[in-house]
Amino acid sequence: MPAKQKKAAKKKATAKKAARGPYVRGVQRRRELLEAVLRLVARKGVSAVTHRAVAAEANVSLRATTYYFATKEDMIREAFRFFTEQSLEMIDDTAGLFMKLEVVPETATDLLAEQVRRESRNPNTSWAAEFELMLAIAREPSFAPEYREFQLRIDERLQAVMEILGSADPARDARIVLAFMRGFELEQLSRPNRKARDGNFKGDLNRLINSLVAGRD
Repeated sequence: MPAKQKKAAKKKATAKKAARGPYVRGVQRRRELLEAVLRLVARKGVSAVTHRAVAAEANVSLRATTYYFATKEDMIREAFRFFTEQSLEMIDDTAGLFMKLEVVPETATDLLAEQVRRESRNPNTSWAAEFELMLAIAREPSFAPEYREFQLRIDERLQAVMEILGSADPARDARIVLAFMRGFELEQLSRPNRKARDGNFKGDLNRLINSLVAGRD
């Protein structure tokens, strides 16, 4: 390569590297703001989300929040998407731990119980935030598409598990299992001492899954 072309290529690579810095910082700042939105939603509900409140929660200037999100609705909608992405990534990671194991009801129970535990410990997949966001759909239907897509992808994953286990009606059984899990999460949120019921969860879930696939060949 001629010296002139080498110089041009080096200059272009340097410029690209320099531009990457602000981009990465911007992505990180946006993530921090979305995490702040989810913390606010979990503690105080969707109604507490304002540019000023999010700025205070994230410890940034008000200008930073308005730069990334034009309206309150934009913040909530993007936080919705961020929540679903984080949750689905966690589901896939957890499923990967069990891919090489024999798929029996007990294995499925372990997988799902581990997923519930991981969600409960991660502020980005807070149960309180999820239920608050679900309730927000009733007041603002425009939030529904984000959650509908999330629901479909969870249904697909649970249905695949129930199919492997030999369920006669995987789609229906997947919905029953998901309803049980969400009921457990909601019940836990209402209890000051959440560990009191936690010990029974795995046994109850295993009994449910075994009952659903009891008629398999």
